[in-house]
Amino acid sequence: MFTERVQSTRAEQKRRTTARITEAAARLFQEHGFHGTTVRQIAAEAGVSVGAVMAAGDKESLLSLVYDQAIAARIPAPPTVESATSAVDYLSRYFDPFIDLFTENEELARAYFRALTRGRPANAALGGLRTLTESNLTTAMVNAGIPHARAGLGAQVMFAGYLGELMLLAAGSTDPEQTADRIRSTAEFITAQGRN
Repeated sequence: MFTERVQSTRAEQKRRTTARITEAAARLFQEHGFHGTTVRQIAAEAGVSVGAVMAAGDKESLLSLVYDQAIAARIPAPPTVESATSAVDYLSRYFDPFIDLFTENEELARAYFRALTRGRPANAALGGLRTLTESNLTTAMVNAGIPHARAGLGAQVMFAGYLGELMLLAAGSTDPEQTADRIRSTAEFITAQGRN
């Protein structure tokens, strides 16, 4: 019983420390950029040791965590069957908050995508985001009358298309308006195919 309480207290303390580190990293990345921020600065800002920061993750992992948390906080709930929101509108607008996030700081967006393309295990939060996003998109399409199997496939295509569009946006190959237009075109195509 005593051991369980100590472990619970340690786990809670670790969670709070990681949250402080992540918040400090987010502030410093915004203020100084990814390359202008050091692990020592993050430790000083969070009031912890460099070792504590490294236990939470290296700089790249912390950036991924910052972005993953920011993205998760912006995920819109799927519309209900009674909602006036069409599947096309929901699917095309679903990603707007994420596009806004990526255009807020292009240097950080590029660094985040470099971290994603390395495919490190620390980026496992992307898998959780994919699962949640595909679930929400599938629900929206099913609520619009698209059979579940087709809706699931459509959600997979939407998520893959979204990642591709964000990579183009982060690389400076497109602008937010073009990105939103292409995502809407993809949503229109997917919902039309889902009903056939």
